[in-house]
Amino acid sequence: MPNIVKGSNMGGLLRYLAGPGRANEHTDPRVVAGDLVTMAVYAGSIDVARAGELAKLLDSPRQTVLRGEPVLVTNYREARARIAEGVPRKEAFDAATKDQNVWHCSLSLDPKEGQLDTAKWGEIARRFMEEMEFVDRADGAPDVRWTAIHHGLTKNGGDHIHIAMAVVRPDGSLADVRRDHPRSQAVAATIEREFGLKVLASREDRATEQATRPDERGRAERVGAPETDREALRRRVRAVATSTESEAEFVRELRADGMVLRPRFAKGGTDEVVGYAIRMPAQKNLQTGAWEKAVWYGGGQLSKDLTLSSLRGWTGWDASEDARTAAVAEWLRPATTRSGRAIGPSPMSEQDAIRQLGRWSQYMSTIPVSDRDAWAKAASQTAGLFAAASVRTETKPGPLDSVSRQLARAGQLPAHRRRPQQVHGQGMRAVARMLWSMQSEATSKVALAVALTECLLAIMDMLAERDRAQAAKMLASHAHRSLTQVHMRAAGIDPTRRTVPVTEVGSPPWAAARRSLAVINREDQEVVEDEVTTTVSAWQAKRTAFAGRPGTLNVDEFGHVLGEVRRPPTSADRAAGPLTPQSGAQPGKPTRPQSTGQTQFPGYNPYGRDRDRGQGHGR
Repeated sequence: MPNIVKGSNMGGLLRYLAGPGRANEHTDPRVVAGDLVTMAVYAGSIDVARAGELAKLLDSPRQTVLRGEPVLVTNYREARARIAEGVPRKEAFDAATKDQNVWHCSLSLDPKEGQLDTAKWGEIARRFMEEMEFVDRADGAPDVRWTAIHHGLTKNGGDHIHIAMAVVRPDGSLADVRRDHPRSQAVAATIEREFGLKVLASREDRATEQATRPDERGRAERVGAPETDREALRRRVRAVATSTESEAEFVRELRADGMVLRPRFAKGGTDEVVGYAIRMPAQKNLQTGAWEKAVWYGGGQLSKDLTLSSLRGWTGWDASEDARTAAVAEWLRPATTRSGRAIGPSPMSEQDAIRQLGRWSQYMSTIPVSDRDAWAKAASQTAGLFAAASVRTETKPGPLDSVSRQLARAGQLPAHRRRPQQVHGQGMRAVARMLWSMQSEATSKVALAVALTECLLAIMDMLAERDRAQAAKMLASHAHRSLTQVHMRAAGIDPTRRTVPVTEVGSPPWAAARRSLAVINREDQEVVEDEVTTTVSAWQAKRTAFAGRPGTLNVDEFGHVLGEVRRPPTSADRAAGPLTPQSGAQPGKPTRPQSTGQTQFPGYNPYGRDRDRGQGHGR
């Protein structure tokens, strides 16, 4: 997973990579790859002092050939945004022009893939630089000065390296870093296959979204926000797009919710809107009290299906001439205008919503697998339902948001490939409006959550039939996790507290996971409920019998861990084993749910890893 950042301080970057890190997370920093001179002098272990010397070596072409001149790059999007805010043109372009003589890219593995040795990382780094055409170019241009540093695992446990490169070549020419983000994704796909690494599902399916940058996460921490601006905006824009009947209503509702929007007009006038930018309201730094600078995002920076042209393709907004005129008028209002909520309280009942969701599921089952446009619209609309539920019930991106994002990836289709026809399923807008306007956690009700889950099962089937099995399994995993939390809350379990693991057969968390798995695998609900009831009763009986036994966890009837009896266990205690009442289960090992004769979703196994490195439950 490549992540690229550009800057101007090579010394600061390398000293940070060779240092202890922000939280002493860096361990044994080592130079594992680089240009010929770098490897001849600095290969192997490196400390902060040697990192400073290496930085001077990498930056030497700029210092000697260009006499220290900066490599100025102008961000035209930022400049236009500043001009739109009233900043004088020259001042706007000066502020949007920065020195970018340093190119920095981190390459990370999924934590589940374990660790690679430094020699393997060195090979990967060299192949990456070759494929990016920074070294060994066919046109004979000299290689850039660069290094790759390995310093342990990320906070999430992923093995990774950092590549630092000087943009100025030894002859004074500049390395080509145009379109480096899409180029790096293509190169990463090549390297994944070449070195037998896990192929990122979203890249394999060409359905991606921009990753959260460290500066975005840092800003969220400074203002005390539970999510980054990009995450917050993505959830809200998708939810409101699904809930509104027209583009004008879309703009009014987002502004009423506190968002700040500005339009991008077609050249030559203000009578046609072709795009938009959006940001969160201003927030204060918790430590300094100063206002943090808000970040503007275009729709495409949130998600590929949230550009204005894509929204017009899948939302089913009113496309009449009067609606277009009203939309332009709404866009022309000042960016911070609030004219009251466009969406009021919904009169729809839970039962009406469940019936409407059932009709939607039936409709999707009739869409031909080959009709990519219809499936893209259906996936985007269903993603909007989960986004609306997420905004109203999750204080930060959680399982519902994960499902929404996976569905949105399934719905990614270029706007020019969408048919300009009326979108089916107008009744879904009423459900979305109910979810968006609700004041209580309606999606914590099991019946409504199950109806939502059944909608995405049709999309999972479509993905599997289109040979996108990995994407289908990812969607199944997120759906299982989301529905499991709903079942846990319905049973009185707090998912934010420590509980016994879901693999503890018979425990309440296991029961919640088992019930959600039955929905995803379309099992007989009555049979599964009988199994769960019997198994949970046995577990509760054994929990009571084992209460207070030395060396065991003290848990309540919901499976919450209350503490641990710390006295040394006796030989009899050790022989008793964990609370696993089901016969035939081996102590300490998860037991798979009993088969009910129904076909499980192909390849989906939430209780362990399969040969394709499938995700374990709750991961």
